[in-house]
Amino acid sequence: MSILAANVKPLFKELQWHQASEYSLLALLAVSLPLNWRLALWCLILLCANTLVRIFATRHVGNPALDRPTRICLCLMMLFYLVYALSGIYSNNPHEALSTISTMLPMLLFPLVFLLTDTRYLTRRHLSLLTYLMAATLTVRFIIMLIRSAFHSIDTQLFSSTTDLITALLTQLVTPAIQAMPFPELGRMIAIPPFRVAAHLFDNTMFDSRPTYLFDPLHHNYLALYILTAIALLYNELMRHWHSPRWLRLRWFVILDIALLSAYILLSGSRSGMVAWVLLFIACLAHLAIARHRWRTICIILVTLTSIIGITYWASPSTYKRVTSTVNNLRLGEQADLRQSLWQSGLEIAKERPLFGYGCDGYWEALFQQYRSHDHLGASISGLSTHNQYLETTLVAGLVGLSAMLAMILIPALLSLRRPHRNLPMILFTVVYAACIFFEATFGRQMGLLFIGFWYCLILLYPLSPSSHPADT
Repeated sequence: MSILAANVKPLFKELQWHQASEYSLLALLAVSLPLNWRLALWCLILLCANTLVRIFATRHVGNPALDRPTRICLCLMMLFYLVYALSGIYSNNPHEALSTISTMLPMLLFPLVFLLTDTRYLTRRHLSLLTYLMAATLTVRFIIMLIRSAFHSIDTQLFSSTTDLITALLTQLVTPAIQAMPFPELGRMIAIPPFRVAAHLFDNTMFDSRPTYLFDPLHHNYLALYILTAIALLYNELMRHWHSPRWLRLRWFVILDIALLSAYILLSGSRSGMVAWVLLFIACLAHLAIARHRWRTICIILVTLTSIIGITYWASPSTYKRVTSTVNNLRLGEQADLRQSLWQSGLEIAKERPLFGYGCDGYWEALFQQYRSHDHLGASISGLSTHNQYLETTLVAGLVGLSAMLAMILIPALLSLRRPHRNLPMILFTVVYAACIFFEATFGRQMGLLFIGFWYCLILLYPLSPSSHPADT
């Protein structure tokens, strides 16, 4: 704790009160986003309020830290929101359209905050701390979920969860220690409840009511988005500090954390997450080969990841059933997933209004009718979306909206490649979220909007932030 305090205190040392409060809210957002979107939403509201107070206190509006390309990228996110908002004018369901437009407000508020407030105080160390906070939060969550699954399996005597190997080890190690106590039942009562309480804090669900097959109660597509973003940012930190003497020991902890988060992806059972993980893995290998020429490191990474996959498969073969069944269906020429039918239905109705779409929330009736015509009554009754953000945007705002979204996604990555010092975090983040939103209508929920809006705006600052705080130079 003393080492942590020694590294964190200098970050606040010369900040003014409004800067310190703003950075504290950014740090709280980095922690709360992977845990509870409601808390993150309140942090965004407080961040907007802090921005207004800061403008009145300093009598200054605008962010001199931003260059022209960064301002353009922030405006592209605002443009995407405005296209969605304007589509509500010709929607068949104006009440639902207004609800959706208000839900998507983070896509407008985050870029406004970064355009209006002066972020010159944010150094690389400030941004790195936010990365470590998010990665640490996800790592702690992963460990808690491992422990929760282990104790759940011990309680129910069912060894079919995602942690069979760890369960067996804990049974052998913990049970004799508890039985050796004077009051074994008392030891059992003391050991298990803290983990139940910790698990209860994540999703307000009682421990015993969790399904045995569910490793993490968070929606697996959004969980994959969080984990992959953390891996991408940790990889950037690893490359940036690889030759630093202060990082000789710390870098192995970062490598271990990347390995743990990779195992988290595998155990989450998210097929879309695994596909995005492979794409991120290929992007990182390409960076190591083309930009760094680290062939030895590439070999070590390949061996390590092969070991992780082998261990997780040995510990939980059932985790891979969704992937193997999908591959088998593709090999046999059968439908790989329900998404395939949902996408087909969405494409068919999108052809009827290709330019401007149906308006915000104005396409549901036509989509459900298409579901019923394809005998997907369950999808119609459950009110399923198309599970593809590109297709959802086309249905809402047509090719105009799709063009705005593609510009928001691709232009920052292209500008990052053209910079003298390439913005590697933005390139990797684009690979991650552009792949994740292909399998989920991510902008339809706050847990996706808040996360992408926050890190999109923050990662744009990476190449603009000074390498150290003025007090450190």
